[in-house]
Amino acid sequence: MANDAPKVPLENDTLAEVTSDFIFGTMATDELRLAALRERGRGLRHDGAITPRDPQPGEPVTIAVMAGEDVSAARVWVSYTTDGREPGEDSEAVALARTGTAWDTLGWGYRERWAGPLPAQPEGTLLRYRVWARTPAGETVGADRDPETGEPAHFAVAFDRETVPAWLREAVIYQIFVDRFAPGDGGPWRPDQPLDGFWGGTLRGVIDALPYLSDLGVTCLWLSPIFPSPTHHGYDATDYVTIEPRLGTEDDLVALIEAAHHHGMRVLLDFVANHVSNEHPAFLRARHDPDAPERSWFTFRPDGAYRAFFDVATMPQLDPDDPGARAMLIEAARYWLDRGVDGFRLDYANGPSHAFWAAFRRATRAVAPASATIGEVVESAVVQRSYEGRLDGTLDFLLLQQLRAFLAFERIDPAAFHRFLTRHLAFFPADFLLPSFLDNHDMNRFLWVVRGDTRRLKLAALLQFTLPGPPIIYYGTEVGVSQGHDLQYPDGSRRPEESRTPMRWGEEQDADLLAFYRRLIAWRRANVGRLGGERSLRLATPEGGYVSLIGSDLLLAINRSDAPIEVAAPKGGTLALATDERVRLASGILTVPPNAGAIVG
Repeated sequence: MANDAPKVPLENDTLAEVTSDFIFGTMATDELRLAALRERGRGLRHDGAITPRDPQPGEPVTIAVMAGEDVSAARVWVSYTTDGREPGEDSEAVALARTGTAWDTLGWGYRERWAGPLPAQPEGTLLRYRVWARTPAGETVGADRDPETGEPAHFAVAFDRETVPAWLREAVIYQIFVDRFAPGDGGPWRPDQPLDGFWGGTLRGVIDALPYLSDLGVTCLWLSPIFPSPTHHGYDATDYVTIEPRLGTEDDLVALIEAAHHHGMRVLLDFVANHVSNEHPAFLRARHDPDAPERSWFTFRPDGAYRAFFDVATMPQLDPDDPGARAMLIEAARYWLDRGVDGFRLDYANGPSHAFWAAFRRATRAVAPASATIGEVVESAVVQRSYEGRLDGTLDFLLLQQLRAFLAFERIDPAAFHRFLTRHLAFFPADFLLPSFLDNHDMNRFLWVVRGDTRRLKLAALLQFTLPGPPIIYYGTEVGVSQGHDLQYPDGSRRPEESRTPMRWGEEQDADLLAFYRRLIAWRRANVGRLGGERSLRLATPEGGYVSLIGSDLLLAINRSDAPIEVAAPKGGTLALATDERVRLASGILTVPPNAGAIVG
């Protein structure tokens, strides 16, 4: 396809409105962020703040706590256990000391700092703990209290030598929405389906597509939820140890895993530990029988209502810290690891507690030492970093927003993007991965946002694939899949299924875009070891020219402007990859035309 900004089919053959990004979660808007910050300025807060965040066996740990403006703390302590029991007020404890005060401008008041040691533990210990304060009036207050139940949060720290699996560091991940990817056996899509209906994609369809995926060069498949569910998206399971019949059978999944491994690809399952379907048998028993063992898995109110995911009644929220619920979830994860799965993408991972994820990672690594845990945590960088040692990494929503602001919405200039990127990469530790992505199943596709301009998509992908974190491709992005309507409707509703249109196959694919992605993936796989170097800014024009040097000899040039840019190339460098055939490297000078990019090195 030519580089003349082809347009995707739009409703009524007009250029429809493209709305601003909406990142699904508790930090989706400025208003939600401010509300969360104000809430965290009150009460007794810990938020998993320990140093080091991922202690080695025998290493002492310092715990930090803040007492907000509405808490008078005469005493603060940590109760803990190391034998698997839940810690309570009367468990073994260590006292914290008052270490100072801090001014909270947002709350317009003072917060009080407390800190102290947690005892070092031998290898393999999972130390569970809770944080408490005693007021001068004798009232006991727990840290990070649940606003509905008043229960303090559960925390845990594992004393081990676990690290991120080597294969995950080098992975190129491909996200497959199974119902929309391939019907299998050469069959057609189901006719006349609404976008929230069932289109007929299957696990067998994924198996049939493995040669295509292998040729593309991806090394890891992330499958959307495949457990039984009443919805097309599957993020509301009715069972965690069987397969949704529409999608196939357990034998199909095992066959897919084996075939993927044969092609050199790993397989991740989308796993939801935060909530289930209201048709889940455990929830039905709990709802109708107050004495059911599963009753404590959920939070019921006196009027019979129950806590649900974002108040969606069809998705009752689990309490993964309940021993029964925790055991069910962990045993389900172990079940699939035993059948060859290589790990999990963990939906809404900031819902379950830090303690749950510490136990989850420990249990899954015991079954599969090289298994991966990647969390969807739409939160601040500080909160995301607090999962170090509990997860292998979190999806990089912060980068996503800045990358789209730079190359899709043009809200920030190259210098602002570079400042963000260098600080962002420096903020996170080396043993905590930040898988990058341009779009996913809950937001407008990148190609929709740029109105079908594949030149801009290539620029974004070029930048994405030079980052140290594993890149994720949302199915079909590499062949021009977009959408027919914005996720935001005139009536104010949001319909994320608009970004879940069926995969294009055969002649419907954008061959030029696909060829570019194949070259890009091949380049990354050959050069991934070079991408962790320091990034220095070589050029940043207000109009959109951006050139950075990665390490000492790898040059990335992005030009979103309407004029060509020129920059000196590293000595001896060669043109490794370009988005446009008009890019030139001559006499040591790289010339990049408008809406084009290149890698030299």
